[in-house]
Amino acid sequence: MERSTTAHSSAHAHGHGHMASAPRERAATPHVRKHWHWYVPLIVVVALLVVGRALLPIVIERYVNRTLDRLEGYSGSVTDIDLSLWRGAYQIRGLRIVKTGGRVPVPFVEARLIDLSVEWKALLNGKIVAEIELFEPKLNFVNAKNPQQKQAEPARNWTETVRDLTPFDINRVAIHDAQIHYRDFEAEPHVDIFVQRLDATLHNITNSEKVGRTLYASFDGRARAMGSGRIKFRGKLDPYARKPTFDFAFSEDGLELKQLNSFLKAYANVDAEGGTISLDAEVAASHGKFKGYVKPFVKDLQVLKWNEEEEGFVHKIWEGVVQVVGDIFKNQKQEQIATRIPLSGTVDAPDADTWSTIFGIVRNAFLQALQRGVEGSIGPRKGDAGKDTK
Repeated sequence: MERSTTAHSSAHAHGHGHMASAPRERAATPHVRKHWHWYVPLIVVVALLVVGRALLPIVIERYVNRTLDRLEGYSGSVTDIDLSLWRGAYQIRGLRIVKTGGRVPVPFVEARLIDLSVEWKALLNGKIVAEIELFEPKLNFVNAKNPQQKQAEPARNWTETVRDLTPFDINRVAIHDAQIHYRDFEAEPHVDIFVQRLDATLHNITNSEKVGRTLYASFDGRARAMGSGRIKFRGKLDPYARKPTFDFAFSEDGLELKQLNSFLKAYANVDAEGGTISLDAEVAASHGKFKGYVKPFVKDLQVLKWNEEEEGFVHKIWEGVVQVVGDIFKNQKQEQIATRIPLSGTVDAPDADTWSTIFGIVRNAFLQALQRGVEGSIGPRKGDAGKDTK
């Protein structure tokens, strides 16, 4: 009887144990469900962000391609769009702009990468402005008799296109490792004169608009002319002027004349065997009118080599005439042919003073050698910037 009672008590206690644990398990289920209600919206939001992040580059790429296709006379496209949300930026890859209506063999503009981003330093000061960086852009100007084959001017609505691609005002533009080509595929031989390794920066674009539109934006840069000529330039411009308003200084030193032989053969029927050319220049424009000068310096010119069998006798005679004229008008002390070419007129109708150019050659040869360097004599009058703005 004792064992039976004990067993009964044990069984009873065991039964109560199961009964006691059951309510605890049932109580835990609502608690888990309560937290699950918080997890579902969070998972949905995260999923939407992930999907949105994946789709946004596709949407932007289509928008960019549609915008570029609205360029007047040109058609544009890009190969890819990347986003950097933490920088507030997006990158355009594989930009290519080609002329429509003709068969120009090279694009007008192409670039490996364009980065458009928010300028955080300005954002901290309460301004929302953007900056653009272009990596390895290439610009091709093409000369041709047929206007359809000529590629010399950008689309008339290119500024509106840039505004459509950038949601904020642009305050800074940086260019890295650019190339600029002048080409003539109809000339014999084909002409390709180019500037390479061009690095430049345009500063203070937005500020020039904010302070009464009386300040210029500034720019400066360096480049190489066909591998040998060393280029420096600097200047100021009013980006909000209706007509070109700028002040520009330029110097190039030591371009080997042999690098220009395609140009010299096509347009002057001579080719250089030796020598270098250097340039100093200043140009200022306001209200569409400009003034300035270019000072070319040719040193150690050599165009004639009698032992070249591939050239005909008549061609050698012509080269001999060019060589003799060059020697006559060379400053013997400085070993240079040089002049100062005054420039003036309008952007649509430029004019060079021929008689002043000829006198400059004579003066350098027989009176006083022309000196290298930018003079600083050309520049906009005070207050000109802003008078011609919108």
